[in-house]
Amino acid sequence: MNREEQSESRRFEWLRHTGIAAWSIVGVCAVAALLVWLILQLRIIWPPLIFAMLIVFLFNPLVDLLERRRVPRVAGGCLSYLLLGGVLVLIGALIVPIIRDQSVDLVDQIPMAIDRGSAAIADLIARFNLPRVEFLSGGLSDWFAGQGVTDWLGRILDITRSVLEAVVVVLLAPVLAFYILVDSPNLIRAANRMIPAGDRAEAVYLAKQIGKAVGGFIRGQLVVAVIVGLLSSLALRLLDLPFWLIVGMLAGLLNIVPFIGPWVGGALGVSTALMVGDPIRAAWVAVAFLAIQQLDNHLVSPMILRVAVHLSPATIILALLAGGSLGGLFGVLIAVPLTAVLKIVAGHLWRTRVLGESWDQAAQAIVVEYEPEPLRERLRRGRSEEPGGEGEIPEPDAGSVGAAAAVENTEQRPTEPRPAEPSGRGD
Repeated sequence: MNREEQSESRRFEWLRHTGIAAWSIVGVCAVAALLVWLILQLRIIWPPLIFAMLIVFLFNPLVDLLERRRVPRVAGGCLSYLLLGGVLVLIGALIVPIIRDQSVDLVDQIPMAIDRGSAAIADLIARFNLPRVEFLSGGLSDWFAGQGVTDWLGRILDITRSVLEAVVVVLLAPVLAFYILVDSPNLIRAANRMIPAGDRAEAVYLAKQIGKAVGGFIRGQLVVAVIVGLLSSLALRLLDLPFWLIVGMLAGLLNIVPFIGPWVGGALGVSTALMVGDPIRAAWVAVAFLAIQQLDNHLVSPMILRVAVHLSPATIILALLAGGSLGGLFGVLIAVPLTAVLKIVAGHLWRTRVLGESWDQAAQAIVVEYEPEPLRERLRRGRSEEPGGEGEIPEPDAGSVGAAAAVENTEQRPTEPRPAEPSGRGD
């Protein structure tokens, strides 16, 4: 073969490879579009399924512990549900009467708060000679009783549909979670059989990393939310703030939403104090919420969120915005765990396929496990060492996956040895 024929052959090979790559990209995009279409068409099943998986992550450690003690998984699942039911009944018996009374008072306070707000706005307009806005000068109560009510009545159908969907989620999610908990060993074996033998060990290892990170995040966030809710309610009760239990519970619930939830909870408490016309108490409420969040940042979250994924605050905010725009409140709740899962998978593939790292090296760079020091040792080291010294614990962000991830430079002691990587893989 002469030189011209070799050049023509190389040109033909280049065109053939380019065509294969182009059609591969088209095929991947077509498959992705089909998957997105199917997800949108079947969107009714995702909320109960995802909340069922949250329940599974919450109770699976307890069911596994009971199974290791020779308790059948069916009995372990029933005991877990009985325990949850007993806790909910006890909490309901303690707080439902208080919430009922505070809700009645809140409904009575809303019209007066609207009138006070309208008067304050009108006074500001008159004092600073601002242009009057008809909506404000006419009074919020008139709008609330007029056009606003008409608009809200037009949305009753949408509200009813949302409520029905929430009821479906509440009813179906525990049922699905129970069957998944009981049958999880069989489901895991079936999933393993569907993976090619050459990739099975790596897929199982990656799935364990995902389960460890997501399960730790879910359980940790729930515990942190309960602690923040209790502390907020106690602080507001000591400040004699009306609706203290409702505001404290909402503050704890909002703490589940990483990075943004704590600020919204604090703003809710301050707004409640201002609604009853007490600026001094509003300032004390702001101080109380600031102290609670500092306690959460420095003590509660580092002790509870022991498994975390490195997510920067910017990544968390973007994930929350994307989740809220795509799925509303439901999207906000799952945005950060889903982003953590995507980072684990993408980071593992990049580090093992492109950088040539082993599975364990890739996991250590993405998923952080650490054992916090006792509080006494932490305080002793904080007094004896200069800022920036070795062993200093950086300040994490409030109530988020990024909160525990901010301790990247903390002295890390793995709670359990990592599984050994099978030979010949990930090199």
